Amino acid sequence: MLPGNTVHEEEPAFISTPVLALLARFLPDMTTLALEAWHVDDAAAQIILDTISTHSHDSCPLCHVQTTRVHSRYTRTVADVPWGAYAVRLHLRVRKFFCDNPTCPRQIFTERLPAVVAPWARRTLRLAQHLSALGIALGGQAGARLAARFQWRTSPDTLLRLVQAAPVPDTPAPHIIGVDEWAWRRGQRYGTILVNLEDHRVLDLLPERSVESLAAWLAQHPSVTIVCRDRSALYADGIQRGAPEAVQVVDRFHLVQNLREAVEALLHDQQPALQAAAVRTAQALTQQIGAVVGPPMYRGRHHSVPVRQQQLETAQQQRHATWVATYEAVHALRTQGTPITTIAQQLGLSRPTVYRLLRRTAPPPPRSPQRSGQVLRPYMTYLIRRWREGCTDSMQLWRELREQGYIYSARTVSRFITRLRRAGEAGLAPETQTSPYTRPQGPSARAVSFTWMCPEAKRAPEAQLYVEQLTQSNPALAQAYMVSQAFLTLVRERRGGALTSWITEATMSGIAALARFAQGLQEDLAAITAGLTLPWSNGPVEGQVNRLKLLKRQGYGRADVGLLRQRMMQVA
Repeated sequence: MLPGNTVHEEEPAFISTPVLALLARFLPDMTTLALEAWHVDDAAAQIILDTISTHSHDSCPLCHVQTTRVHSRYTRTVADVPWGAYAVRLHLRVRKFFCDNPTCPRQIFTERLPAVVAPWARRTLRLAQHLSALGIALGGQAGARLAARFQWRTSPDTLLRLVQAAPVPDTPAPHIIGVDEWAWRRGQRYGTILVNLEDHRVLDLLPERSVESLAAWLAQHPSVTIVCRDRSALYADGIQRGAPEAVQVVDRFHLVQNLREAVEALLHDQQPALQAAAVRTAQALTQQIGAVVGPPMYRGRHHSVPVRQQQLETAQQQRHATWVATYEAVHALRTQGTPITTIAQQLGLSRPTVYRLLRRTAPPPPRSPQRSGQVLRPYMTYLIRRWREGCTDSMQLWRELREQGYIYSARTVSRFITRLRRAGEAGLAPETQTSPYTRPQGPSARAVSFTWMCPEAKRAPEAQLYVEQLTQSNPALAQAYMVSQAFLTLVRERRGGALTSWITEATMSGIAALARFAQGLQEDLAAITAGLTLPWSNGPVEGQVNRLKLLKRQGYGRADVGLLRQRMMQVA
């Protein structure tokens, strides 16, 4: 708390005291304001500072003619940044001047303090800047809650108004940019984000994803020479129209993603091979471990299949039958010439699902649960050790895990123990049940496709062993693996000059999924070659899209494009 209670202007002896000289240092602008008195109101937890302007003259805001003739004086009350737990109010004694320009339509004007407060404002410029920064970072509701902790009295609407009024920082003319889509509402409405790849700043947010809007923006920025994008034909057309001389660069991540999708489509029809490779991987891993567990003796109740398991298997069969019927309906409608959008609407599917089913040459196989043991993963080593020690009672093991912090059901432990029991009966080591690559049902085609894309040095040992078993036993998959790895080498080493020869090799390989992928590359060859040659990518754009999602959700989905644009462009 500041010393003293009340100081009046009629006490000139106190004006020159060191206290006033010290407090004057905290004024918004010491060159234009002088502190005359101060007052502390403990009941309202605020400090009142009486100040006066030190300028002897001012300029008319219309004609800019200087004048010294004072018309009158009045007091403005504005809020300033708080001092600790005390709010600060400035009583500004300002003047009204006569305009000495006889031709000026304004005869009387109010004194301006451009370094302290804006005309008609009720808060100082520095307080408004602090509140604006708070609104940009947190939005309305969250920003107002935090402002109350700082003794900044404001409302969510005020913060949003300050954000909207904040000037957009000047940016140099962009030369290398990235463009991508962002979702207003996923699957229904999209916009476009543009990012300067040289300094990773957002250049603009467009409220729609269209050829016309992108072309118009690029036409207004003729300095752009390189545009990085995904494989969208819409953006390719927009760039060609708005900046025909710019070099288009396809993002390498999307190329790898498209290759992974092609490999997944190939593996969907190889489910027996995937399961056989898992069995061989488990056997090879058992030999490496060097400890085969024999089938122990169990009570009769362990051999009966629980009723719940039968119900789950029946439900899984029904779901699989539904997907088979959907697959047949999609292919039948497509054979009749029905458009993809119409098929999706009639069957209640998304268009990507329709495309995925059309790429298949056989109905999808039954799905096997791959993530049922995720909650047990931290405890699998302990369970295997106890299993080797002879403890096969799942309830006893569940109670032991509960003492270690396990909070899930006993059924999950029971299922894992059942897997260990069946592995022992098959002559496999219990360690083979901790990875989907060594379980009898095998991994999903999607999981194998991700492993396929991963560099060998980063693969788990059982995953690498699985890929070796899969390619050794299936010549077609071995060839597909070799061709896809050659493309990944082009991507990682940026060897765009060798892309044409790879496309020829993939087309002549006889693998339909890779041939379709190669054909898609041929249709956008120049941009893809640039993507495999130049160092630019859409990584910074994806990061900004992720930040945009955060800001959009902070606004509870009620923020319009103007507010999102302000918040995205104000922060580096």
